[in-house]
Amino acid sequence: MPLAAQIKIIYTDSQLNTQESNAKGDGSFELKTFPKQCVFQAKTDGYIVSNVLLNLDNLSESTAFVEIPLVFNGKSKINQLLLEFSEQKKEKEDEKDNGIPKNKQVFQAVDAIENKAIPAQFRLTGSYKNNVINKTTSREATVFDHNFTEREHLMVEVIAEGYQKFLSEIDIETFDETVHENTAKLIKKISFLNLIIKNEANLQNVNVFEVANGTQKQIVLSKTNEMYLGQLKTGGSYKISINSNTDKEVVREFLAVEGINQVLMVLDPKQQKQVSLSERPTQILPQTKVVTVEKQAYTAEKKAFSLESKTLFFDQSSYALKPESKQILEEISKQLIDSPDVNIEITGYADNVGDARQNQYLSEFRAKVISSFLFNKGINDKRIKLKGNGGKQADSDTEDARQRNRRVELRFYAPNP
Repeated sequence: MPLAAQIKIIYTDSQLNTQESNAKGDGSFELKTFPKQCVFQAKTDGYIVSNVLLNLDNLSESTAFVEIPLVFNGKSKINQLLLEFSEQKKEKEDEKDNGIPKNKQVFQAVDAIENKAIPAQFRLTGSYKNNVINKTTSREATVFDHNFTEREHLMVEVIAEGYQKFLSEIDIETFDETVHENTAKLIKKISFLNLIIKNEANLQNVNVFEVANGTQKQIVLSKTNEMYLGQLKTGGSYKISINSNTDKEVVREFLAVEGINQVLMVLDPKQQKQVSLSERPTQILPQTKVVTVEKQAYTAEKKAFSLESKTLFFDQSSYALKPESKQILEEISKQLIDSPDVNIEITGYADNVGDARQNQYLSEFRAKVISSFLFNKGINDKRIKLKGNGGKQADSDTEDARQRNRRVELRFYAPNP
């Protein structure tokens, strides 16, 4: 779902001032920046702050696109391991209680998406007495605790390999033997693909694969302002494969770095056949007999297009494709490739639960996901028309009706001659 957010650019060069902007309700924002290394920080109420490192001094083109994911920071179930650890430590300390009031803080780092414990380095810095506590957790011991006996304001810094740095603050004020549980939710480092293709008129299709353990996994691409965009895994190995009208495959391999991976690929222009003087038609001599042949009408055989309108359904508040929907889209993409004169209209819908504006965005995202799937299968985006109708349905009063409205409709048509 797109979000309005506060955007801040923090340059690693301390001599440069920070820049601030606001992403609108549709999530979009635009900033002119210095070509320097910086951090894009996105912040909005109810979500974990996201910090994206960008090396803007490495760009070959002056325009770049980023999509910053924000993770919802809602209440989750208490981690069982954290709870058990807290209780065990409390029981042991109760046996040797020395009567000193204390405040017990228990810490753990987890993946913000998967909610799984991860090893991390913790640094707790006190504001009052400048005390510093350094702790490192591992896969075997993912939790640690510390007893505080005096008031303190702590800065908490958490670092884990492959994740953005986590920063938070804690006030130590009560000393009532209560165990305080602290879960640091970490977001993975983010890598973006900005693929620019020159001489794109000769392009037939483009595919990007993640290469790992001898296998290839295709990633989803979208297109904005003549640039192909995709999300990558930092440190992952990738291959770009482009087919053009010149019957030549162009391949580029690279390792994804954190931030923007801008790749520029140039296709060979289509060669015009050169006619030599010796191949040019000679003048017809007088004695040559000229025979006029009537032009025969010829109609190219067209493959029948048998696709009827299709409806694909989604889970509530989701725009993730279901496995059965992917199978249907695989077959549709094959038939669209065989019928290049047929276009497709994709219309997204949502139920009427919640904010109408968010439902409108959700319906558009559902349509966009299907568009990206077909695009990655080789369907030119000029053949695809997108529309989002939000939650404006005639019947959404029952749960069955709302389920029917979490859908995308696909219609096929031939363009006007």
